[in-house]
Amino acid sequence: MSGLPLLSGPPPVLESTRADATSCRKCSKDFNFLLARPRRCNHCGYMYCHSCTDFQALMPRTGAEMGYDAVNVCGYCIEYLTITAGGRAHLRSLTLPKLKKYISAYNIKGAERAVEKNDLIEAIMAAKGDNGCLTPAHESYYRKYSVPDRSNVPRRGLFSRSSASTNTEPPPPPPRPHQTPTYEFPRPDLAPDIPLRPTSQPSTQQQHSSPPPRPATSRPAYHNPNDQYHSQTHFPSPQHAGPPVAPRATRPNQGPRPSRSSHNLNAQANGPPPRARAASSAHPPPPPGPPSVPPPSLDQLLSMTSESVGALPVHALKALLFANHVNLGQGALEKSDLVKKVIDLVEEERRTRERRRLEEEAEEEARIEQQRVMMEQFQRQQRERAERERAEAAAAAQDEHPTPDDSASPPSAPTESETEFIAAATPSPPPLPKPKAIHVERTGLCVICQDEEANIAIVDCGHLAMCRECSELVMNSSRECPLCRTRIVTEARLLRIFKT
Repeated sequence: MSGLPLLSGPPPVLESTRADATSCRKCSKDFNFLLARPRRCNHCGYMYCHSCTDFQALMPRTGAEMGYDAVNVCGYCIEYLTITAGGRAHLRSLTLPKLKKYISAYNIKGAERAVEKNDLIEAIMAAKGDNGCLTPAHESYYRKYSVPDRSNVPRRGLFSRSSASTNTEPPPPPPRPHQTPTYEFPRPDLAPDIPLRPTSQPSTQQQHSSPPPRPATSRPAYHNPNDQYHSQTHFPSPQHAGPPVAPRATRPNQGPRPSRSSHNLNAQANGPPPRARAASSAHPPPPPGPPSVPPPSLDQLLSMTSESVGALPVHALKALLFANHVNLGQGALEKSDLVKKVIDLVEEERRTRERRRLEEEAEEEARIEQQRVMMEQFQRQQRERAERERAEAAAAAQDEHPTPDDSASPPSAPTESETEFIAAATPSPPPLPKPKAIHVERTGLCVICQDEEANIAIVDCGHLAMCRECSELVMNSSRECPLCRTRIVTEARLLRIFKT
């Protein structure tokens, strides 16, 4: 009996749930003693057939005996009982319309001020009692107002179907829409606005001549198009009726008649065309909704506060996470979860940019220090060269004008000890300093640009080999992993990795 919903107790017997029902409340099947016996639902208390009460729930035993018994419930109640027995995880997996329908069926208070899905879940959890079921007031409201009643639908019993098919008459045709009567000529091909045929073909005119005119008492009066509407039942009296109209073949020529185009123009001027009248009678189209706001970029997010991020709509949050390859996770996500993921993305991006700024400053300081050392070494070499050139010039001048003492005694060569002393006294150039590194070793770089840290992983092959900018370049060009050439079908196969 594991997995069955729990009942709070046997339902009360109300006036509307007595056993005198003649048909099933759900499928309107007629009850009879042999084939379709009624059975009561143990939650709402109404009578149903055996097919509509083929669901089970746990009923607590009464008296000193402990435990539960499996009893039958109807198809209406099993859906709501399953929601009642579910926990927060089960309620979070349901859709918003289903939760709102459940709250409306049991008249649960506190849900009218709900803003998010968690508010509805908290209202449902607060309405439960200590036994895990709803309070008797909620169940009484459900039995009285929320159980559908389809017993008034035409019954489909075994004998009522044949009798109903023989006794029922076809429904009357729907009334035709009221239309303004217009005058129609008995023969459209001989309408008055058609020009007369030449008189050289009397046999043809006689063949197509109109039949004799009807009596004036049975013919409706001809109205001018400019006249207002008159009912079709108004016939002229015999004493006021004019003489019958002669057939077309025997009518004398009465002058030129208006052409078809002038008649149509007059008709269009007197009233709007049917298409225009239909368009004017229809409802005006609804105004277009407000244009969707594009999601902000990462640069804009860095300057926004947490409250501003929480005010963004859900579609903008999802678009941001999808554009930055952040996995949304399994199951239904609340807006608070989306906001937390976006805030984590912003914090990670802020730390990455700060780390990049520090690295760039360190590299710039190392470059400046290296240039300073190189400049000092170059200046020292220039000074040594200038001193050597002066010494050589002085020695050459002394050779050209030798003194008596110099000629008598040539200069003695320096001894080995004097050479070592001079070499020790001469300062050696300092070694070039190595640039300072902020980190011990920069590993995990993007294999494409070798400048940024790799934070985009490919789900299909598992390689963490690209940064965000290079992943966009790859998706716009080859759409392959840069290491193993695995095909990247969609951007959803890229996953953002947050390093801690």
